[in-house]
Amino acid sequence: MSVAARMPRVHRRSGRAVLAAVVIAGIAAAAWLLFAPGDDHETKAANDTVPLGSAAVERRDLVAREDIDGTLGFSDTTAVPAPAAGTITRLRDEGDTVTRGRSLMSIDAKATAWVLYGTIPMYRDLGPGVSDGRDVRQLERNLKALGYDPGTVDDDWTSATTDAVIDFQDDRGLTEDGTISHTEVVVSDGPARVGKHTTEVGDAARVGAPVTGLTTTTPVVTAKLDAGLAADVHRGNDVRVTLPDGSEVGGRVTRVGTVAAAGENGASPTVELRVALNGRHHGRLDGAPVSVSLETGRTKDALAVPVTALVATAPGRYAVELAGSRRLVGVTLGAFADDWVQVTGSGLAPGTRVVVPR
Repeated sequence: MSVAARMPRVHRRSGRAVLAAVVIAGIAAAAWLLFAPGDDHETKAANDTVPLGSAAVERRDLVAREDIDGTLGFSDTTAVPAPAAGTITRLRDEGDTVTRGRSLMSIDAKATAWVLYGTIPMYRDLGPGVSDGRDVRQLERNLKALGYDPGTVDDDWTSATTDAVIDFQDDRGLTEDGTISHTEVVVSDGPARVGKHTTEVGDAARVGAPVTGLTTTTPVVTAKLDAGLAADVHRGNDVRVTLPDGSEVGGRVTRVGTVAAAGENGASPTVELRVALNGRHHGRLDGAPVSVSLETGRTKDALAVPVTALVATAPGRYAVELAGSRRLVGVTLGAFADDWVQVTGSGLAPGTRVVVPR
């Protein structure tokens, strides 16, 4: 008969509560000492009675996770220079979202840096007499989306395009000359977020000098992932991210770096990890610290019990007690995750009830 089976009932329950608080493999020797017979142990156990309940054996996926520190921010920052010299009299607030047809700033009380959507940078002024090009089509597409009529949207500049540009300029208090200067337009692939300003209202603006920045509107978490875990994490993996207020949101891995950087102060090498958050309710938490919970392994359809159901019967040997019978069933342990452990043992099946502390 095993030592655990010979011990008074309350003694084994105290041992079960201790096992629930630590990693099992690391305390096997300590558990054996706790369960060894002796008057001192019997006296302590009698004073540490733990109320008992039961739990069902389950089939479930056991997911191994690694928590790492990250920073919440916004990616793809594009510098926005001053299109003219003068005094900066207005800047949009950092964190604002700016859409097509809106300006980012005013210089000498004149709105400028107009946002248009597209992928082709404004590399030349566009007006009557320009040669055909895809940038003409891009401008006409924007004019039409803003409610103007540039005629057929194509690569050709026509009189209808000029009229549409004049209407655009008239609505914004600009000089109505039918020409869009490349310095007064900022091209974005969609709605953009105002990033960090490099100047302030009242500062002097110099042509071409950075004034502010644009970023994507989607929050992105960046983190340093231990290079040894990189092979277990893949683009598209779902993650859980804990925000500074303690709330948890879902996310998806968008990038796992392939070039390792040396760790600081002798730490392990790391690779860059990027995570896109689900939803859009994350405020203006630019640069905020977050925690990322990554899946690093999964045991599917494991027969499992709560870790607190385990009873140490000898160093490195464990059992579970069947509810209502006081009978111990020896078990072999497998994967651990989320306070559950994979077990194999005679007669154990989904629905079997085992004793656990309440």
